[in-house]
Amino acid sequence: MANKGNNRHVKRLASGNYLKLHRKASAYVAKPSSGRHSGSSSISLSTVLIEKLALAENAREARYAIKNGLVTVNGKVVSEERYPVGFSDVISVPEGGDSYLVGVGKRGAFSIEKLEKGMEVPFKVIGKYLARGGKQMIRLHNGRILAHSGDAKVNDSILLDAGKTGKVIRMEEGAKCYVLNGAHASESGTIKGIKPGSALRSPIVEIEGSSGSFETSMENIIAVSK
Repeated sequence: MANKGNNRHVKRLASGNYLKLHRKASAYVAKPSSGRHSGSSSISLSTVLIEKLALAENAREARYAIKNGLVTVNGKVVSEERYPVGFSDVISVPEGGDSYLVGVGKRGAFSIEKLEKGMEVPFKVIGKYLARGGKQMIRLHNGRILAHSGDAKVNDSILLDAGKTGKVIRMEEGAKCYVLNGAHASESGTIKGIKPGSALRSPIVEIEGSSGSFETSMENIIAVSK
């Protein structure tokens, strides 16, 4: 039987709205490997270099740069051209000295911007557990798992300091937040209220934005500052 579950590419016409690619540039685009981000909210590193940053003209040039350690993701050298890149990841080109931050555009589409010096990048806590020896661990939205001795709760955000957990940003009334998914994706505002959820539904958050107030699921937002 044909192998239909391990394709390394996907047709551009079926690539989804998240990628925001030119649909007629070619027939296929590299499919991100599974792992850190979901397939619907990630893009392969080679595609970023070619179509989002214009640092490579074709797949061969992108492959050369990645395989030779010329590109890093979150400070680490990545050798896989289909490495999944998603929200809050930082892509750097050490030779040029430039870094780029992956964000969220309208309707949740992929966006990327140059990372300015001193810019703080928050990470949402989506899981928390005790490891062997009673060591407290937290899972972040981008797949990272870190030791954390503080009192961060699920849905709070943290800032990293030299690769370790730093300041905690509470998901609470008065906090500034950013919308990642849904009709209001890419909008920001202040949390005005939180309606409790249930076993089947995430809490509902009321947000006051520049265009008025709206409600969305807590799963769709990240707290970015107090």
